[in-house]
Amino acid sequence: MDIIRITSVNEKLVSQINSLLDSGTVWDLEEGKKFLSNLDNALFLAFWEEEAAGFLTAHRLQRFDKRKAEVILYEIGVGENFRQKGIGKALIEEVEKWAKEVGADEVWVLTNKSNIAANAMYKSAGGVTENPDEIMYVFKL
Repeated sequence: MDIIRITSVNEKLVSQINSLLDSGTVWDLEEGKKFLSNLDNALFLAFWEEEAAGFLTAHRLQRFDKRKAEVILYEIGVGENFRQKGIGKALIEEVEKWAKEVGADEVWVLTNKSNIAANAMYKSAGGVTENPDEIMYVFKL
């Protein structure tokens, strides 16, 4: 398995990325270019025998205190044929390395209690639930 931080795309790479995204979601060339050009964003792709097998997106969040920065693991996906091979865990390890490089002191992620597979993956990668009482609010714009 190889994991690469993507900084630019071509037609072949866009096709590989699209194969991993949720149904109805596709790479947008303009928005993708903006995403990749922002150094506080990261896109990692995992390849299994040269085939795109998984991806992870993350964002560095600048803080105003001595903690300096943190990273949110925004989205992770592993192709159905590649699950249970350690790809998700390897992607998380890669984002942890990147987070250290950009001066962050933690990586965090949100998920649902009902997402059994995601919870199992995050736990197997060393993630812990610090506060089981947390609730997420969304403000639609």
